[in-house]
Amino acid sequence: MFESPLQPNERFTPRALVVENDLASRELLARVLRRKGLEAHTAVWAAQAAALLLESVAKFDLVVVDLNIGPVDGVELLRHLANLDRAVRPGKIVAIADSLAPFYPRRSSLRLDVEMFQKPVHLPSLMKVLVEILEGNGRRSGDVMANDADQRDHGHDA
Repeated sequence: MFESPLQPNERFTPRALVVENDLASRELLARVLRRKGLEAHTAVWAAQAAALLLESVAKFDLVVVDLNIGPVDGVELLRHLANLDRAVRPGKIVAIADSLAPFYPRRSSLRLDVEMFQKPVHLPSLMKVLVEILEGNGRRSGDVMANDADQRDHGHDA
């Protein structure tokens, strides 16, 4: 797979939250993140994720959200993230879905910098996001940014 693991900064262990209702996908993503040096937490539903975000003493540097998690979909969770105080808002947000097309019209209203990945997730592209976080180049400050045309979208390999 990957020839060398990413090495987190000694002073900084990035924290990640994976929100995915499919057990196998959730555990696979969490395992990949842990192997890359992140402290990975998991949630099955949006409400569980929201509670973790609010109860957490330290901010999450990365949140990976399946947009099709139901009963409250991932877009509602993203809206919740956008309304969080900047002190607790995650630095990077990755949204994943079987099909991204239904979410494009809704995404401009989110006012968040969201990386979009279509399932199956292309791991090398996800690793680029992790490298940004581990090198301290990710938007860990939680600044709100409007989505625009030059934002990267990631599909799966054909």
